Amino acid sequence: MTEKPAGTVLIVEDDAELRFILIANLRASGFTTLDADDGYEALRIAQERLPDVILMDVGIPELDGIAATRALKNDPVTEHIPVIMLTARSRTEDVIQGLEAGATEYLAKPFDIAELLARVRTVYRLAATRRDLDELNSNLEAEISVKTRHLQILYDFMQSLNRATKREAILDQIIACIRDLTGAGRISLLMRERGTDDLVCERAFGIDWTICNRIRIKVAEGIAGQVFRSGKTLSARSIGGSTSGHTYAAESFLSTPLVSTSMATQEGVIGVINVTDRPGDSPFLAEEIDCIRSIADAAAIALDNFDRRRQLEQSVKVLLRTVGHLAEYRDEETTAHLARVTEMARILALETQRHGPYAGLITDDFIENLVQSAPMHDIGKVGIPDEILTKPGKLTDEEFEIMKTHTEIGRRVLSQAIDPEHPVALLDMCIDIAYCHHERFDGAGYPRGLHGPQIPLAARIIALVDAYDAITSDRRYSAARTHAEAVAVIRQDSGSHFDPVLVESFLRIETDFDQLRASQLDPIVTNR
Repeated sequence: MTEKPAGTVLIVEDDAELRFILIANLRASGFTTLDADDGYEALRIAQERLPDVILMDVGIPELDGIAATRALKNDPVTEHIPVIMLTARSRTEDVIQGLEAGATEYLAKPFDIAELLARVRTVYRLAATRRDLDELNSNLEAEISVKTRHLQILYDFMQSLNRATKREAILDQIIACIRDLTGAGRISLLMRERGTDDLVCERAFGIDWTICNRIRIKVAEGIAGQVFRSGKTLSARSIGGSTSGHTYAAESFLSTPLVSTSMATQEGVIGVINVTDRPGDSPFLAEEIDCIRSIADAAAIALDNFDRRRQLEQSVKVLLRTVGHLAEYRDEETTAHLARVTEMARILALETQRHGPYAGLITDDFIENLVQSAPMHDIGKVGIPDEILTKPGKLTDEEFEIMKTHTEIGRRVLSQAIDPEHPVALLDMCIDIAYCHHERFDGAGYPRGLHGPQIPLAARIIALVDAYDAITSDRRYSAARTHAEAVAVIRQDSGSHFDPVLVESFLRIETDFDQLRASQLDPIVTNR
């Protein structure tokens, strides 16, 4: 077996006889040699061939060894090459001058060839060790850079999951994160279809969506089915097959399950992520596999949380529809009143969403929650004594103070349903409305005397529509007034009782309120 040469040495010597001797001995010691007889030629060869060691005679023509060494050390391409300086000058100042020029060793002529070879070997080994360390550091820096990038991608993914409010957004983020992480050419997300044993493609990248729509895999079939059943990640160097009539082949393939960890659902595996066509058709790295597993785990948790929130919100909606009528039964306030307030709140919120400074605050989710919360505005009346709640005439000051406590009662009742660990926006809005719908924009309302934007926006909306319905409805202690009178009151109280922005919205669509009022005339109600 031929041994690998120890390294390459550039010999810069104008004495042809000495140059021959050095070449012969270095080659006999296993080194490859290059040679030059002047400084400029030495610089050219060093830049082109990058030798491991340079033997530099000081007294060479054109450009002497001191100047040539300085030039080598000032060039980023050659600055790392160690130089052993050869010279007949042996004074201390000559040695210092050579070392200051950048020489690693300084050997005076005449020298023992065995000593020179020993120094060349030592310098070469030190240079090789330094190169190995530089390469190791470079590799470590590259590895750290990759790991840092992966960690940043995962961190950004976790943050985006925390902000996601829809299932579709979570699925989109899974695909986007894996694309950023791996650069893979094809990614598919197969989710188990509820009520069946089929996996269907809900998201994909690099695959024609017309094909994705047809992908339907039995959980007992294929690689995706195997991963689904086993709950284990599968990584392969190359793979091929067909899905729903579409033939595929991939040089790099990874399939990992999305596993539900929720004790509430106990669904186990809920889907499978397939990733293929890694750049360069090389297998997925172990770190990439770990990152994709982390993405799958985090995504499964996010989907679990989304399902729990959806189930909780559905339960809250059912509960609210039931509880919202408790005050009605005690107060004889009709279902029509609650329905009108709810519909008016929706109409006013939609108009405010279209125009004005609150457009960015009133989202579709805000309106949906507002519609669900509106019937709860007077839930606290369940705690008001009958003799006050159903009194046919005007309340005394003392009785009115008791009546005002229904806002605090409503807050306390609804707050009992709050789980600090799992907040529900719908329930929070219910509390805001029940507690604050009698606050006034000028701060003269109750129970806390909140002013302007301190009052939750949902409560400001309910305050206006509830007042409109109260003015235009027959009550035990006063007759209904006309729509025009209600509009005049609301316009007059803009900025005092009501939010001016909401009043402007109301005035733009006040005819919609009139039409709704006329279509849902209600028997006598109370609304204090």
